Amino acid sequence: MASRTQQKAQARAQRVAEERAQAQRARRQSRLRILAGVVALAATVVAVAVAISAGSASSAPKTTSVAAKHVSATVNRLLGGIPESGNTLGSPHAKVTLTEFGDLKCPICRAFALGPEATLISKDVRAGKVKIVYRSLCTATCGGPQPGAFSTQQAAAMAAGLQGRAWYYIELFYHLQGDENTSYVNPGFLDGLARLVGGLHYGKWLHDRSSPQLAAAVSSDQRSAHALGFSGTPSVLVQGPRGARTIPYLGNYQTYESAIKAVEG
Repeated sequence: MASRTQQKAQARAQRVAEERAQAQRARRQSRLRILAGVVALAATVVAVAVAISAGSASSAPKTTSVAAKHVSATVNRLLGGIPESGNTLGSPHAKVTLTEFGDLKCPICRAFALGPEATLISKDVRAGKVKIVYRSLCTATCGGPQPGAFSTQQAAAMAAGLQGRAWYYIELFYHLQGDENTSYVNPGFLDGLARLVGGLHYGKWLHDRSSPQLAAAVSSDQRSAHALGFSGTPSVLVQGPRGARTIPYLGNYQTYESAIKAVEG
């Protein structure tokens, strides 16, 4: 029979063994929890990446969607009945001429076009007081992933202008504009816009948009912008009976409106 001392020693050894076993089980459970967390994190990262990818794809402009057709109707309401010639919107007899230098891929130009400029068109341009001339200056496009698209996209609007529909194309582009940091400007997008322009002869537009003369006009516009000291878009030159004013990198409608009032007769 074991002595009392031996019994105590055996009991102590058993407790130590049990404590070690519990510690090992705790370490294993901890490692399993960490591993499960890592797996869950990895799954979350993958899910987010997939969602971002899907979101990017779904955010690409869709010119054949129902929404695009609603946009076309909005543009028709804004511009319908206003005279157009080439890149000029408004009566040829308007006392004030506003020349706007823009980049169709520029989000600031979009905000301007859909906000203060739309108000000006619906009021002063429609009333025959002001006419607007659109010209090209590369900013957002040249700073993005497809600078080579600038001449092509601007010429596409000019080609519509050869049929008196430039501003319809310009407005549609701004309304359906994609992310400036993506390469969404491609033949499919440009063609889709053309097909949304009511009254546009698509075959003629398709032929005209590759015209070397239009590409040369885009380059000429940029030289004119730089000569005026413009480097940002939108920038405007306002001319009227009482002189002319330049507004480099237009900031707000108040400045824009006050410039028109300053030069009108």
